[in-house]
Amino acid sequence: MPDQRQPSGNPAPEPFFEPIGRDAGQPGTDPAGSPGARDNADDADDGGRTAGPGFRAAVPGAVVAWRVSVASLRFWAVAVGAACATWAVAAGLVWVSAAAEGEQSGSVPAALLIYVLASSLLPAAAALVGMHWGMACQLRRASTGEPYGGFLPAVLVTALQGLVFAVLVLVSLLIQAAAAGGPGSVAVTASGLAAVEGTLFGAMGVAVSALVGRPGLARVVGWALGLFIVAGTLVAGALLVPAVRSEEPVTVALNVHRAADGTPVAYECSQVPAGTVEGYHTERIMWLPAVSPIVVLTMLAGAPGAGQELPGWLSAELQAAADGPRVPCVNGEPRSMDSPRTPLAAAGLLLQAGLTGALLGGAHVAASRRHPPA
Repeated sequence: MPDQRQPSGNPAPEPFFEPIGRDAGQPGTDPAGSPGARDNADDADDGGRTAGPGFRAAVPGAVVAWRVSVASLRFWAVAVGAACATWAVAAGLVWVSAAAEGEQSGSVPAALLIYVLASSLLPAAAALVGMHWGMACQLRRASTGEPYGGFLPAVLVTALQGLVFAVLVLVSLLIQAAAAGGPGSVAVTASGLAAVEGTLFGAMGVAVSALVGRPGLARVVGWALGLFIVAGTLVAGALLVPAVRSEEPVTVALNVHRAADGTPVAYECSQVPAGTVEGYHTERIMWLPAVSPIVVLTMLAGAPGAGQELPGWLSAELQAAADGPRVPCVNGEPRSMDSPRTPLAAAGLLLQAGLTGALLGGAHVAASRRHPPA
């Protein structure tokens, strides 16, 4: 019969189809592949990136956390309180200086002095406030038991908080500049530096909290580090000045060019000896106070050699200390107008960034050991 099945020793094999395309599995398997095959393929397409939040993944959560913090009374109490305390310190220093100088204190208006001092101190206040916010953010994330996914979210939150404080700095300085007749460029420079310092010191606070772990000890270490960078480096630099004192031979200087304040900036040297002089190689220690935000702002706000303008005068004095002995022709070495000069502001910011990177790297290693990958 035509419909009768013919006996056979081996049944006919089932037809085999090999799936093709992006979602194809292994030959002979379900086209959907094994569970997680699509995820593995996506990971391979991403270039082998490891798990963890990237920048795009961290930004939305950081913005949400920042909005929550900005809406809190504690945030504004810290921000406004730090700004008001800085203005009070600036005004107090001017008042004490005027009382000490007596009748000779009228050369520069008090309002302008307060403006200059506040401009120098507010970036330092932003640094300390950033350190506080960084430590608080990381300790809060650790206390809530969030899984370790890097420090980028906490650093972003702190940076956004620092931007708010920088705006507060800009508004307050512009008001004082209008009242005192000071240059508004100083206010813009101070607010921009405040944003940078808030970000760097905030990242330091995050790293210190992650490294130490214990909340009480982390706050002590963080505040000690912040205060040392802001003020301790200035004190340490002043105390180290006697250590760089030396007596060295000099020769007769020729064709001396001096700045507006009388500091020699370029000269030629003869072979005629002129005896020995006492000098201070302050260029060997100026890297230490250069780390302070106060020095960074002073160098950015006033160009060296700006004459009698107060920020320019302070900047010129710091630059002269960074360039070395002020006595011409020490050891017969000449100096020209285009001789390289130490970029104090850039050096200070680079040292801060290097310290921040080192702390974050150490914190990442410590956190990886505490939370090894599964």
